[in-house]
Amino acid sequence: MHLQEGDSPLDPPFLGLKNSKQLEIFLKSEVVLLARTKDKQVKFWADEKDLQAIRKKVVKSKLSQQEYLLKCALDKEINVIDGLHEMTIELKRIGNNLNQITRAVHEGQANCSNEVGGIQKELSETWQLLRLLIQKQV
Repeated sequence: MHLQEGDSPLDPPFLGLKNSKQLEIFLKSEVVLLARTKDKQVKFWADEKDLQAIRKKVVKSKLSQQEYLLKCALDKEINVIDGLHEMTIELKRIGNNLNQITRAVHEGQANCSNEVGGIQKELSETWQLLRLLIQKQV
């Protein structure tokens, strides 16, 4: 197919595409290819048993196969922490409840300021440990 006068090289029919939606998908894939920072490819052979074992570990790691294999090859630690999201949500709820109790103590509606201070300190330490775990996971 040759360009006619007035045709654009990005017209869907010229690129072998049927419509503008296919053109949009094509252009996005081209942008992804241009944005690729890793330009070398590594391949290796594995039997079916090894391939299945690798795939199970990839799924368990919650990484892409490329990320998982690259970390393994570079001796990087792979940490999987199940329930991290749920734990974060629960800690936020505990913090919210603690703030409500603290407000009640300051308004004179409750008398447990010593306990609240200790709980706040422990909650703060828990958040710090959680942040360390998240940083280690990434």
